[in-house]
Amino acid sequence: METSPTGTPRLTAHGPATYLAHAVFQLLWGIVKYIPTPIGDPLRKALLSVSLGRCTVPTFWIRTGIDIWWPGRIRIGRTALNENLFFNGYGGITIGDHCLMGRGTSFFAGGHTFDRSDLLIVQQSLAAESIVVGDDVYFGLNSVVLGGVTIGRGAVVGAGAVVTTDVPAGAVVAGVPARVVRVREGYPPAKDSREEAQG
Repeated sequence: METSPTGTPRLTAHGPATYLAHAVFQLLWGIVKYIPTPIGDPLRKALLSVSLGRCTVPTFWIRTGIDIWWPGRIRIGRTALNENLFFNGYGGITIGDHCLMGRGTSFFAGGHTFDRSDLLIVQQSLAAESIVVGDDVYFGLNSVVLGGVTIGRGAVVGAGAVVTTDVPAGAVVAGVPARVVRVREGYPPAKDSREEAQG
């Protein structure tokens, strides 16, 4: 794995088997992605159970229109998946239990780099940056979480917020980029959110 001038890890290539497995998943996911609830939910659950790194999502809450890229790098606990979510798991996504995701929430654990001016952006390698979400986190409608972020237990991400930095446990964040607007009652002053997400 190489790194960018800023130290960001990059995944530069994958073998044919990785791309084949990804293509097979996308083909099968395309078949079950829009089958209406409740019939489609157990079909989506069955496919995710064998495709994701970990999946304990409740069987009857995997709604239609969810986009998933790099499923083997995604781990999701007992969390309901609402309509039109987007997961780019390139750098790894881990989501805890009992999270709520508003329609249209997006997770980007990787993206294009653009450090070099002598190359077109499309010719530059992809950056892999993980996302870790603790238990009991609430994501408002159309919120976005970018790579390299840890969100602590009990946090709330406001509708339309773009999370670019770590969010402490119990914090309520809003805006673009997301900023802490308050801490929920019963939570201690902000700790390192990486400890909270894992604990």
